[in-house]
Amino acid sequence: MQHGNKVLIIGLDGATWTVLKPWIEDGSLPNFAALVGKGSWGELRSTIPPLTAPAWSSFLTGKNPGKHGVFHFASLDDRPADLDQAEIVDGRSIQSSTLWDILGHHDRHVGVVNVPMSYPPRPVNGFMITGLLTPPSAAVFTHPPELSEQIPEGYEIDLDRFIEQKPFAKNEEGVKEKRVVKPSLTLMDEFVHMEQERGRLALELMDSQPWDAFMVVFTATDRMGHYLWNYHRAEDLDGSAESQALHEAIVNYYKEQDKLIGDLVDAAGPETSVLLMSDHGMGPIHSKITHWNNWLYKKGYLKLDKASSKSPDGLLLRLGLPRDKIGRLVRRLPGFASRRAIGKMKTVKKARIDYAASSAHYVRIFDPVGGIRINHAGPGKKELIEEILNEVRQVVDPATGQKIVRRAYRREECFWGPFAEQMPDIILVFQPDYGSSARVSNYSAIAMERPSIEDPGGHHIEGIFVASGPQVMQRDQPLSDLNIVDMAPTVLHLLGLPIPEDMDGRVATEILDPAALEQRPVAMDHPRGRWPSEAEARYQVDDAQDEEDEAVRERLRALGYFE
Repeated sequence: MQHGNKVLIIGLDGATWTVLKPWIEDGSLPNFAALVGKGSWGELRSTIPPLTAPAWSSFLTGKNPGKHGVFHFASLDDRPADLDQAEIVDGRSIQSSTLWDILGHHDRHVGVVNVPMSYPPRPVNGFMITGLLTPPSAAVFTHPPELSEQIPEGYEIDLDRFIEQKPFAKNEEGVKEKRVVKPSLTLMDEFVHMEQERGRLALELMDSQPWDAFMVVFTATDRMGHYLWNYHRAEDLDGSAESQALHEAIVNYYKEQDKLIGDLVDAAGPETSVLLMSDHGMGPIHSKITHWNNWLYKKGYLKLDKASSKSPDGLLLRLGLPRDKIGRLVRRLPGFASRRAIGKMKTVKKARIDYAASSAHYVRIFDPVGGIRINHAGPGKKELIEEILNEVRQVVDPATGQKIVRRAYRREECFWGPFAEQMPDIILVFQPDYGSSARVSNYSAIAMERPSIEDPGGHHIEGIFVASGPQVMQRDQPLSDLNIVDMAPTVLHLLGLPIPEDMDGRVATEILDPAALEQRPVAMDHPRGRWPSEAEARYQVDDAQDEEDEAVRERLRALGYFE
């Protein structure tokens, strides 16, 4: 049964107004401009951290990660010494019903193409083609399963060249080393081809299948941001012919994407509400590293275990010798000797924290977000949290005199629900130019320049949002208070449906025509479970799933999500 209201959702992973706005204003992106000009638009705040897995999970559920349980690409519940060894998350990690479940319970048909966190597939009232985290050789990546056999041969979920060209391969000295993907016009051609095939498939399915809500996510915007950020804006170019050619290729990609968006909107029809969104923003990668465990050690909050006191890092702390200055001396050695010395520095046994004796330690989550975990409970814990919060808010970069921490939160200000305690007690959001290291060693300052920067672009919290359609009012000024958890309830309301009471997000009523909102106010409903029932919502998993996990892990390494 078809229903009156329809919604088309177009996701542009990692899209940012920094890139889009100038090209909208100069006429390069007429379909973007038409959606903005006729509708409401603004920044869309991502999750903390602004990372694909928790962000799209929050979109799908309308809930904060403390309720759905996904905080990273790795399971933080494992709490390993190294996130790189933790279990990789996927759709099964989302401990909540999703937007697609709720729509199924209301007899609405859905079409889903390439939405991250949708693998492995499970039943939806319609069809689904899974997205990021789908193993490269997965035999079944759709619902219904037989749809996998109908996907054109040229269709790609992601570019597997990143696994081959940027693995954490070992060099001749046995040290893991990043292989940087070299920017090239060939790479741009692959991005264009990948998204054209995705768009073509989406249009075919929109035309051939019944749907009330259709969503497709394009990911090349994120990949280009990571690998080619320096070529997006004309003012960032170095004047070379190569940089100009890459810039023009990126502009042309966005023009092609603009045409595709126009085709999708036209295919959806004038009575369909359109939402255009990103899961996070993108911008220059941080150029400075902060060392919070060193800071906590010097403040007396952190202690080393006895065995670590004799490690190289332990000796540096005891003797007050800064690791960074020694590193600079090593890099002045002749080439081969320098490489060998750096290799040994990377592989020596690291200092370990004595958690029982320490009152706090730093946890690197995903830049620009980190956290401080308080290591004891009972009386005095709240006071200690407030004490450290007040101190970190005052920390400045000695080179600039500017504060490093943009916002410092108590955990409960960011996360609540049954999984919230997986996150540290204190959450730090750094200024855009700062990342962090959790290494316990001695450094000459809390912040210092990064010795090398492989990928020029990194995630920012501010993404994009555009809404247009018969229920949406036209606004000249950007919206200022939208969060990614607001998307699911807003989609439900546009479809004429009530909002489950357990969602954290709200309907973005400021985008709605006042007369339409008065005629149909926001309605609430009891929570809905998985569709069609908890017992029938079975995941379709390949027999070789365990063997494929490492391939997925390599893809995430290649994209920079693990060290």
